[in-house]
Amino acid sequence: MRSRRNNQKGITIVEFTLVASTVLLVIFAILEVGYFVFNMQVLNDLTRRTARISAVCHISDTDKIIELAFSEKEPQGFTSDNLSIEYLDIDGGAVTDTTGNYSSIKFVKASVTNYDYGFSGILSFIGEGGVINLPNFQTILPVESLGVYNTGVGSGYTCK
Repeated sequence: MRSRRNNQKGITIVEFTLVASTVLLVIFAILEVGYFVFNMQVLNDLTRRTARISAVCHISDTDKIIELAFSEKEPQGFTSDNLSIEYLDIDGGAVTDTTGNYSSIKFVKASVTNYDYGFSGILSFIGEGGVINLPNFQTILPVESLGVYNTGVGSGYTCK
């Protein structure tokens, strides 16, 4: 009986190592998926914020609109090239000539396009080397002032 006990002395450590490593692997995978979902929410909020700022700022202030939209944290590798602003008419078609043609603009669409998200560590087997191309996020809001206000003497615009 005693020799059988001596043969099983280290089995508890081996079992613990196998179970603990599996549990830690699952926990880290859950954390990485949580971070991915958080970044998706950040992108969704970025489109909402950009559309809201675009609805109240002048059309020519695109650089200022993007600067204001990027005032909060964005995902790693995200640039202003991944963010597009489009002005739409009542039917949802793009308004191509936006200069002075404010009356035809009824909606603002902010989109996140061509953004590749890179997983790191445990989930790097997803996609091509851990990189996946995300679907386009977009937010469409009705326009408000477009930065144009009427003072009675003339009109002007401001976007602070």
